[in-house]
Amino acid sequence: MACNCPIPTALTVIPATTCPEELGQIQRFILVRKGGLRWDTADPTATGKSTPASIQPNLPSVSAGWTILKALGDSDKVIFTPLLGGDPSITAGEQNLFGGGSNETLNGQVYSLGFNPSDGTARFDSLTAAQTAAMKLLVCEDLEIYFINDDGDIIGERDTVDPDLWHGFNATNVALGGRSVQGFASRDSNVLTFQIDDDWDTKFEKQTPTDFNALTF
Repeated sequence: MACNCPIPTALTVIPATTCPEELGQIQRFILVRKGGLRWDTADPTATGKSTPASIQPNLPSVSAGWTILKALGDSDKVIFTPLLGGDPSITAGEQNLFGGGSNETLNGQVYSLGFNPSDGTARFDSLTAAQTAAMKLLVCEDLEIYFINDDGDIIGERDTVDPDLWHGFNATNVALGGRSVQGFASRDSNVLTFQIDDDWDTKFEKQTPTDFNALTF
């Protein structure tokens, strides 16, 4: 559980807002090996703390850095998936509970032990054999994932240790399922599944591209 001990002196204030936030429909993903990419958004004109240092300017809202990363032939390479066919969703993980109504806890109380990871799923339509083969290799990788929504925003997370840094969400079990063929009046499809940390929704942050369309880049 993400609980501090000792607890704060007072309850944490819930910030007020005049702009409720929606992430929109996820339509594409960006994938990179875990820990390999860090954007130093506080220092856009110098190397700063960005990883790799070769991305210049080091702002995720500018195409130059992504262009460099896509062209790499090493472990820092990023890949942009094809556009989704549909059915993108992220489902919150179930709460893990202990005890309740029995002698195993004092007074039969229920204790919360945290939450399972959130489950992500998305459908890809009409992939070629080569695309399918490449995407099935992802199951062997330890990855971070970025979401691209219908507005073309790139959604990642603000680092909790160094707030200058922005990066993808930790992802596990990224796996493309087999091809479903339903015949007449339907498209062939494969479903991608993955898991992300249960607290991803406490750190998400959109970056809006200024000189490129992330849905077609």
